Amino acid sequence: MDELYTMPLLLFFYIYVYDTVIDPDSAQVDQMRHCEIMQALWLSTGNIRKEDMHKFSTKEFDSLGLLSNKTRAEQAEERIEKEKQIAEEQAKQQRASMLAWMGVKPDGK
Repeated sequence: MDELYTMPLLLFFYIYVYDTVIDPDSAQVDQMRHCEIMQALWLSTGNIRKEDMHKFSTKEFDSLGLLSNKTRAEQAEERIEKEKQIAEEQAKQQRASMLAWMGVKPDGK
């Protein structure tokens, strides 16, 4: 423990970066392995069209957000933006289907 207290700060940061990012047993490397396995499983099922194969990247399977270079706040902001866009699209679809059910054309005539 004395070595930790007498260690230069820069060396501590180097060891910390190695332990969390570069080390083969780090969380990022484990997540990358998991994402690659999930991607391989999905693509090998045969249920995915060729046009959709590009949508299955390893970042799509990163449920913990460890592979992204963004902070948690940036990831939360993006998620909120996507949720708003989805809600707006659903509201437009519901409005259009309601107008169609009532017999009103989308332009209001």
